[in-house]
Amino acid sequence: MRIVAAISLLSWANIGNGQPPISFLESNCGYANGPQYRIIGGETANMFGNPWMALILSGIVCGGSLITNRFVLTAGHCTSKNPIVYLGEFDRSTVTDCSTKGCIPQAIGIPVEDQIRHPNYVELDRNDIALFRLRWPVQYTDFIRPICLPLNYDPLPHTQYLTVTGWGATEYGSESNVLKIATLTQADRTYCSKLYKHKVDMSHICAGDRDSHVCRGDSGGPVSVTFSLDRGLRTMQVGLVSYGDSKCKQWSVFTNVIYYTKWIENIVRPWQGY
Repeated sequence: MRIVAAISLLSWANIGNGQPPISFLESNCGYANGPQYRIIGGETANMFGNPWMALILSGIVCGGSLITNRFVLTAGHCTSKNPIVYLGEFDRSTVTDCSTKGCIPQAIGIPVEDQIRHPNYVELDRNDIALFRLRWPVQYTDFIRPICLPLNYDPLPHTQYLTVTGWGATEYGSESNVLKIATLTQADRTYCSKLYKHKVDMSHICAGDRDSHVCRGDSGGPVSVTFSLDRGLRTMQVGLVSYGDSKCKQWSVFTNVIYYTKWIENIVRPWQGY
């Protein structure tokens, strides 16, 4: 995640006023410890604020998100040979991650039992989405828990700013050891379509910022929004990192996860509880 500046932006949306109850893929989802910040320009993420983040390592580095105790959501182009998913990770260079507010336990690594890429995947163009089924179910803790995936509500039309997190390359050229976070602004899909000479439709999201951009290593990482619901702030995933320009200086194209919720649900439901 290439970073130039850092400006705080605290902007939350409230859901209510006649909105029907939102149904989530996993009911106990989207809660994080401590304050959550949206940052334009990007900076180090809150160590306790993204317990759904997954680091995927094999021949490549990708991000992902825990959506149930058995499944991680990522990009279709992140499938590879014998990947390991690390949950509860923050700083890749340390065994135990600590801050002035405390420490989090050592990250756990779980082999991937099955990689289920969308059947109509076209590399870095169409249906760039995949589900990784973990070899065994993960036990939720304060530091490992799922992000919300709404099944009957689309936050995108009501949201200008999107939060993206990842360990991707920074402005210094190398991948980041610590998890980074940035806020991007939605743009009309036709902008990205013209920029990349690809068809960018409702299955995509076009977003970016003048000072912050996703880069290699961020692929598959979640794009999210945080809403105020009855029980407090909850984070919902609306997209995932798909592709951008090779120099990581332009606005990027993201897979619209909301577009694929039925496909996700059909695969995940039979495994819930296992």
